[in-house]
Amino acid sequence: MGAPLRLVVYDRTDTAPIAVPRIERDADGTARGTGGLSRWWRIGAAGHRVIRRAGASLGAASWAEALRWTVRESEARGVPIAELQAWGHGGWGYMGMGKSRLDVHTIEGELRAEVDAFRRVLAPGALVWLRCCSAFGNEQGRRFAERLATRLGARVAAHTYIIGVWQSGTHSVAPGEDASWPEEEGLEIVSGVARGARVSAPQEPMTVTCLRGGLPDGW
Repeated sequence: MGAPLRLVVYDRTDTAPIAVPRIERDADGTARGTGGLSRWWRIGAAGHRVIRRAGASLGAASWAEALRWTVRESEARGVPIAELQAWGHGGWGYMGMGKSRLDVHTIEGELRAEVDAFRRVLAPGALVWLRCCSAFGNEQGRRFAERLATRLGARVAAHTYIIGVWQSGTHSVAPGEDASWPEEEGLEIVSGVARGARVSAPQEPMTVTCLRGGLPDGW
């Protein structure tokens, strides 16, 4: 048996024309106006394969497609998955893939069968890293982190901030652990109300760059 797999899956549906990045923040932690990121995710995924950070990658239009592909890759090669990085858009308490969402409801509902199959092919100590905006932000994100880790039986990582070149608020949770970061981390708060997510920057907590191949030790 070979070494466990590291895979990358990205949202292939963000195909807007190339534009100067313009971030518009919505009230649910999402960011819009990013100028068609699928082409850049495709290039980044190819780079991960070149440097052997990933054994394979896929541009997917839904979470069902993405999860089924990971299972097929594992079964075809006869090895479990040590790491899955998913690249796309998100907001407080969810990550999108096309029009579908991975959240506390879908992992027990419409994606239940795919999540069960994916869990079965994860290696002991596996990591699932959702590299998207704000998925672990606000109370919704903290609850999502804890539920997803328990559901997968694996460590899960994501961010509390809107991410780009800089990716701030990078946190992970193992099964049975509580989310340990402050609920207000990464939030734009006006008069005591969260109006959206903040944009990542080098001085913000737990920041990596988009060029970072793996999660830093201890994060």
